[in-house]
Amino acid sequence: MHSDAVHPTTHLGSFLSSLPTPPQKVALVRASRIGDFVCATPAFRALRYALPEAELTLIGMPFVKELVERSPHLDRFIPFPGFLGMAEQFFDARTVTAFFQQMQAEQFDLAIQMHGSGVYSNPFTLMLGTERTVGFVRNGDPGGRLDTAIPFPETEHEIRRVLTLTTFLGAAPQGEQTEFPLWPSDRESAKALLNNFPTPFIGLHPSARETSKQWSLDRFIAVGRALQQKYGGTILIVGGQDEWPQAEQVAQGIGRNAVNLAGKTSLATLGAAIAHFSLLITNDSGPAHIAYALNVPTVTLFGSTDPDIWGPLNWSDSIVANRHRVLVERIPCHPCNQATCDIGYDCLNRITVQHVLENAEGAIASSVPVEKAE
Repeated sequence: MHSDAVHPTTHLGSFLSSLPTPPQKVALVRASRIGDFVCATPAFRALRYALPEAELTLIGMPFVKELVERSPHLDRFIPFPGFLGMAEQFFDARTVTAFFQQMQAEQFDLAIQMHGSGVYSNPFTLMLGTERTVGFVRNGDPGGRLDTAIPFPETEHEIRRVLTLTTFLGAAPQGEQTEFPLWPSDRESAKALLNNFPTPFIGLHPSARETSKQWSLDRFIAVGRALQQKYGGTILIVGGQDEWPQAEQVAQGIGRNAVNLAGKTSLATLGAAIAHFSLLITNDSGPAHIAYALNVPTVTLFGSTDPDIWGPLNWSDSIVANRHRVLVERIPCHPCNQATCDIGYDCLNRITVQHVLENAEGAIASSVPVEKAE
């Protein structure tokens, strides 16, 4: 690590071109959720084009391992061990000490901190012991011990935030479309899973990591019943293993031809199943980003988070908005980005069942026409 860290005003694109030789071993720090991984795929693609011979290793949450394995832009995966202030994973000092020893023995040429403003993730990234370290810093902060840094773009869409960093380093963007790569075996697993259910498939993801992002389960039930009555087919409720209770409540509430898939698939098989959906209605969550990447029609319900940052890219443009519907109530406190709400979740409660149904029908109509049930 170098003491002559470059201030965030370094000229665009100068860093990679200024190195005496292209880095051969690059560590990418992006230890966050599924949606964060998907949003970073254009940046991964840019780095792969800029550094075709480098080994790109992602340090991330354990559940994205299968996504890294399928990525044409990443070579290795190392599970994030947890770290103070990085709340995505439990912190254990002995585990982290052993992890840093292993990472320092790797002798990475370059580490890129792609995990937010860097208040906690920059110390983590510096502890990897790489020859050079780059990343984001908070607005107004110096680069510190980083070799070069740029201010974290608070108001940009997440896709463009990460691309801002890779572009700054000298990796020209290769488009902004996100990716959710699938193997043929993933598609076969999804086909076997869905084979016995009547089409069309309409997906619901009624859970969310934070209560402030979760629309009422009763309203999801009402929407599912109405769409099943209108279109027939199967209502598929998706989610992770820890979301099974909410998914089961919705499935039981809808009743006929509603199937709870929560926790019953791998992440890749879930993506392959979503690819078959005529529509996904979802809170702002991982499955939403999978659907955006696969261009599956969506209706996404936003509570505490900002669709200008976490929604479909360019969601307000007429072409995008026709297929990807965003429902958000811009009350004075929105977006709060809080996990819970002290004033009764007014932003979510203002999104009505009728509003969701109208947008669901419009999103479905933007894709392959779906026959109405007799």
